[in-house]
Amino acid sequence: MIAQNLHSLKVEKSNLTLTSFAGLPLLTELAQHCGVVRLLDALPGLWRRSGIYKTSDYVMALALSLIGGGETLDDIRLLRSDEGLAQLSLPDIPAANSVGDFLRRFGHKTIYRLSEIVTRQALLNVKAGQTLTLDIDSSLIEAQKEQAKMTYAKFTGYNPLLAWIAEADVFIAGLFRDGNSSPQSHILRLLNYCRQKISPDNQLRFRSDSAGYQLAIMEYCHRNGVDFTISADLDVSVRDVIANIPGKDWRLVVYGHDVFLMAETVHAPGSGSKQQLPAFRLIVTRKLSGQLELFEDVFRHRAIITNLPPSWSAEAVLVHHNARGNVEKAIAELKNGFALHKLPCGELMANAAYCQVCLLAYNLVRTLKNHALPDTWRNCCVKNLRYRLLCRAAVVVRHARRLILRLPSDFAFFDVFERARWAVLSPELSVT
Repeated sequence: MIAQNLHSLKVEKSNLTLTSFAGLPLLTELAQHCGVVRLLDALPGLWRRSGIYKTSDYVMALALSLIGGGETLDDIRLLRSDEGLAQLSLPDIPAANSVGDFLRRFGHKTIYRLSEIVTRQALLNVKAGQTLTLDIDSSLIEAQKEQAKMTYAKFTGYNPLLAWIAEADVFIAGLFRDGNSSPQSHILRLLNYCRQKISPDNQLRFRSDSAGYQLAIMEYCHRNGVDFTISADLDVSVRDVIANIPGKDWRLVVYGHDVFLMAETVHAPGSGSKQQLPAFRLIVTRKLSGQLELFEDVFRHRAIITNLPPSWSAEAVLVHHNARGNVEKAIAELKNGFALHKLPCGELMANAAYCQVCLLAYNLVRTLKNHALPDTWRNCCVKNLRYRLLCRAAVVVRHARRLILRLPSDFAFFDVFERARWAVLSPELSVT
């Protein structure tokens, strides 16, 4: 039975020092221990005059607001008014309008320096010698801003390009683009940046949709020993190759609830052009289109071009390539869980800086899950993490010259919290 007694309650204010975000100090301690705060304060070119706030105060206030569930700059005032949080870890939180002004100070160089901090935090989640799969994908963000431009989806906004490491579930980099940017633009530039930042001890694999079907990208991967799987454009040359596959080479495949034909052949993209590439494997699937009366071609084809060795079967290549759908889930988490879907400023550079803060917040939470929380929590979305751990009420008291955080005695995850606050101080997270 649900009691109905709200009308009979007496609501009062308390003189106790309280916090609604008892779990956020885990993130501030993690950022300190990982060197994020130190690197943020070392960013040049963001100050016109000295003030009471440092760069880390602005960036961490915004990042923690996003982690705590805020969606606008104005939501920072909830952290700012939390006296318990101020005593625990955030004594200096700037006002929301000051954070907006701070974002507008960013230019190309400072955004690049901030992105390097994002990359560094992502790579803390990568194991030495681990094979890494890099997914690069774009996502449209609708925005009614003065500088926003029309996207191919017929609304104004932006089109950031994001690079995600599948094995670690971190965003290693992101490039904020105008809404009218071509889906194919900047992919090679971002791929090269990621390859340069990743240790040579890590074998790199690259996955992309048809936006990555570019001669320059395939030549780059071939020249630098990067394995790739890319959805091939069904242009004339690819269609001719598919048409020449002998009927006996097609075989029936049952993939989950999906049934289709599959064949493998080879294709040398760009034949006759100045860029001479070798013949790569081409994995082709064929399905009935379901529109026999409307189309001359009754089959719907999909092709994947790859330089993976023959030890990979065609089915293994298909399964590996289809797993790139996970990057779309990660981007959805970034947009909906960390408020990238709601850009705060009218200027492109300010929104680009905001995007980097969103990526940093995502990577900090992933680092917390990977290194400080139980294995069963690693697939928790940030919404669930807030409900379980981060946004818990607690009392902050001082006793015998010590600061004490008093959580409810029946807090279900007290042991998880207690282990996490020591785990964030792990030596493996302390990087010079």
